[in-house]
Formats: sequence, structure tokens, C-alpha cells
Amino acid sequence: MQFSTIFTSSALMGLALAADHTVKVGTADSKLVFEPSNVQAAEGDTVTFHFWPKNHSVAQATFAKPCEPMENGFWSGYIPTTSGVASDAFVYKVTNASKPIWFYCTQGKHCQNGMVGAINAPATGNTIEKFAAAAKAAANNVEPTSKAPVSGEIQSNNNSSSDASPTPSSSGSASSTASTTPGAATPEQTGAASALAVGKGLIFTGAFALLGYLL
Repeated sequence: MQFSTIFTSSALMGLALAADHTVKVGTADSKLVFEPSNVQAAEGDTVTFHFWPKNHSVAQATFAKPCEPMENGFWSGYIPTTSGVASDAFVYKVTNASKPIWFYCTQGKHCQNGMVGAINAPATGNTIEKFAAAAKAAANNVEPTSKAPVSGEIQSNNNSSSDASPTPSSSGSASSTASTTPGAATPEQTGAASALAVGKGLIFTGAFALLGYLL
């Protein structure tokens, strides 16, 4: 009984610490990019793709074939919007963070024109830059034949009335609005840090209470 309780508590702690990473698919001024182009995520994290004009998609690929769908890979389908961020977003849950996850936009020649990205691409070896270079040389841009969504889900975009800012990444084309005061935290950063601190405090308080009860 005690082991079962500990296992359940550990699972809940893991869920509480999981993060959601935001990726912009295209931009308000119609750039063919994913922002950021490389996301660092842990197992259990989610990556939410927000779609910008005009009609984009995200499909999983392999490093060897950057503009072709990977078998059993994720696929959002096309999510169009004429202006602003689309009302729907595609959410993918990372179940294996030990290897890079590559993706691209299947629209037209978007893949060849640089609209590719990755989750956990390394800084050396098979980098996101090499993946983009391989995509540029691809003969075709192939879309999956399966009905979307695959290995992910479509969710209502809660940020549809505002700019869904991408999650900062150690590499890639992420952009953010700098504070006018060097080193100053934005309200969003301050709020997120406070929420995280409260969440961690509750988790550890609960864990110690559980251990005290068991002992």
C-alpha cells in the first residue's frame, strides 16, 4: 500500500513539473519559419504549435528525408488563417526525449524554403542548420496521406486574440521583446516564476507530509 502511494505521488509530481513549449508556425508578416526552430523539451512536456497566415501545417520527418513524412509520425493537417493566429493549435506530447524530433511544413515549397524545425536537435553533428540545408536540396515536399491529426491533438487556441509568443530556446530563430531596462523581468516572466515557485513549494510540502505519514 505504501509503495503504491509513493508511486502515485511521484507520478503526480512529474505531471506537475511538465512544461508546455510554444512554437509559432509562420509569422504575422508571412515569414516561412518555425519560431523557435529548435525546442529543448523533456519527456512528458508538450509542444503547442500556433499557426499564422496563411495556410501551414506541421509534420514529423526524419533527418535523412527532411521534406517527407516519417512513418507513424505526428501530423497536424492544414490549419489556415487569413490574419492573426489561427483559432486552432496543434499539441504534441514528447514521449521520448532521447533522440531529436524533426518536423516541417508540407505546404508548397515551404520546407525547401526553410520552414523546418526540431525538438532537441543537438548543437553538433546532425544540427538544425544541417537539417535545413538538407531540406533546401530536397526534390519534393511530401504531405502525409493519413487523415489529420495524427499523434497529437487539435485544441482551441486560447491566445487567438493576441500574439502567441514562442518559448525561448537555446538555438533557433526565436524572437522576444526585450525589456527597456537591462536585466529586468517582464510581467509574464515574473508571473511564470511565481507560479512555478508556488507549484514547487506545494509539491515538496506534499511530498514531505506523505513521507512523515508513512514513517
